[in-house]
Amino acid sequence: QQYIATYDTIFTMCIQREPYNYSSPLYQKHSEALTKQYKEKFIPALTKVKGEPGVIFLKEWVKRWRCNKWAVDGMTRMFMYLDRFHVPNSEDLLNTSEQGYTLYRQNVFEQFKDTARNAVLNCIQRERDGEEQDRDLLRDSILVYVELGNKLKKVELQIYKDDFHKALVAQTKQYYKQKSRFWLDQQTCPEYLVQAEKCVQDEEGRLASYIDKYSNEGLMTATRDELLKHHQDELLSKSTGIDSMLERTTGADAEAAKEDLARLYRLYSCVQGGNSKIADSVKVHICSLGNNYIQKSKEAKGAEKSDHELIRSLIDLHDRFLKIVKTQFQSEQVFHKALKEAFEEFINKEYYTSALLARFANDILKKGTKIAIADLENTMDHVVMLYGYIRDKDIFERDYQQYLASRLLQDLSESEQSERSMIGKLKTESGYHWTSKLEDMFKDIQRSKELMVDFKKKHTDFECELNVSVCTTGAWPTSSIQPVKKPVDIATVSERFTQFYLNRFSGRRLNFQMDKGKADVSVQFSAKVKKILVVSTYQMLVLLLFNNKQTWTFKEMVDATGIPREDLMVAVLSMAHPKVKAMRKAPNTKEVADDHKFQINPKYTNPRAKIPIPTLNIKPDKPEEDNANMEAIYRLRRHQMDAAIVRIMKARKTLKHPDLVTEVVKQLRGRFTPKPVDIKKRIANLIELEYLERDENDRQLYHYKM
Repeated sequence: QQYIATYDTIFTMCIQREPYNYSSPLYQKHSEALTKQYKEKFIPALTKVKGEPGVIFLKEWVKRWRCNKWAVDGMTRMFMYLDRFHVPNSEDLLNTSEQGYTLYRQNVFEQFKDTARNAVLNCIQRERDGEEQDRDLLRDSILVYVELGNKLKKVELQIYKDDFHKALVAQTKQYYKQKSRFWLDQQTCPEYLVQAEKCVQDEEGRLASYIDKYSNEGLMTATRDELLKHHQDELLSKSTGIDSMLERTTGADAEAAKEDLARLYRLYSCVQGGNSKIADSVKVHICSLGNNYIQKSKEAKGAEKSDHELIRSLIDLHDRFLKIVKTQFQSEQVFHKALKEAFEEFINKEYYTSALLARFANDILKKGTKIAIADLENTMDHVVMLYGYIRDKDIFERDYQQYLASRLLQDLSESEQSERSMIGKLKTESGYHWTSKLEDMFKDIQRSKELMVDFKKKHTDFECELNVSVCTTGAWPTSSIQPVKKPVDIATVSERFTQFYLNRFSGRRLNFQMDKGKADVSVQFSAKVKKILVVSTYQMLVLLLFNNKQTWTFKEMVDATGIPREDLMVAVLSMAHPKVKAMRKAPNTKEVADDHKFQINPKYTNPRAKIPIPTLNIKPDKPEEDNANMEAIYRLRRHQMDAAIVRIMKARKTLKHPDLVTEVVKQLRGRFTPKPVDIKKRIANLIELEYLERDENDRQLYHYKM
């Protein structure tokens, strides 16, 4: 009834005509009453507790704010007609609510805001140091800054930003700057990360409990900058830093190390540019391990075991770090990129790894492999994975093609299905162009088998059995044909097959490569010992000489067979080797001279009826042979660059030099990475051949001419 009476009185005073309208005096009295309340009640109460501990002051601070809200909001309801009629028709007057809060701001808030802020910040610091605080009180104390701004038009959060947020961020920076320095000096990298994670979680808890959400970005950025960003380089380079963590992932402490890496990733994922630095450190670490493996392999002098050990080590290295990238680093792209770049860097420093990878691929696909393989398909996937990191793929492809040719011609493939599976995987990685040649090699072998069936049906009158693989020029690795002298029996059957082949395929030319095949030769070592030796074609030619006489000098063998000296040396020393002893040599040394004598060993024994004779790898690596092989590759690269340039210019007609170079590199990157200077030479060559021409006014501009 009292409220209704007051409301009616104010209504009556506000709707009268002048001079009986009391709206203006009422508005003035409203402001005076609130101001009096603040000066007589609020300010003395807050002044009394200003020197008391922070919590006591904050309780009074919150109490006075609640009283003020009750007073201002209550009077606003009673003086509603002032807001409806008087305020809109008067200039520069605030509505009663905003006027009340403005007066509170001027009389109370401005006088005590610093004291309240400092009390809140002091409580936050004590909480950070482990002392429990009244979070409800802190929330209500901070809400004063937020709610007061919200009550005032055009102010909103500005009061909170200016009078609390800035100080909070500054204090946070200062606090964690001091603490982080102390922790860094006292703790290992993993211990520091645990501490930092706890601090980050604590700050997130404060934001959820009592600090306004506006401070989220500023507070967390300040926390992470001081704890993590500013010390990242020092943390990563500590003796217990990233290198130590990565090394520990293979030891007894592996699980703890992986958790440390996951924590490192979690923390720095929220720091701008943080994970890039970690990825760079991971890349350097992987490169270091890869280079060490390669160096150890070289120091082992290229023994077969060490060759395979290198590739196995690289496969294990890749598996290990790929798992870390996927699990601990959440498959983030920057870490996949670091892994890729690291492997590309150390694999492509030289062609050493590429050559060993081709040899490893050969040995896992060869019959009687000595490599222990649990899962062939998985191992082939790993080979193709490493192949994908090789930039100059044509080097690897040349070696792989030569090994495949040897396996096919010597019938050394463990499984045709595995061979075709490997080619399919390589095709997926590198495209159709190269693997089509490998598929053609298989087709040649299949056609040759069918051809031999027809040949044997027509010719059955030979003492020896013949199997010929007809290889199409271009699909197989090129090699020079040595004009060796065939014994009569071999020459007869060879000529008969040549005649048979040319009758079926007119216009073709057939050449026998006697250095590629193998033969089963029946050898009568003594009256009681007769064995079948599985030898190379050159070794067969040598053994057949002993049908004519018992002892031959090396010079006589060279003259009688026409086999190149170095190849003949390999053939005879392989059979005279102390572990083989199919032949005797006088003098019994590793060297071979023209007058050294050879004969079949009459004391030869072996429990097996059929004995394969391994070919010794005693031919020295000739620099000129390597140079010739590389020259062949460079020649092929020149052709590929020419083709790419013509292909691009034919499509584009006119192109600037930098754009043409970029396009050529882009097209050939899957095969090898051409150098701009080489592309420039090929462009000049094509201009000479009149495929292209330069623009008369712009030397950098080319036109397609053909």
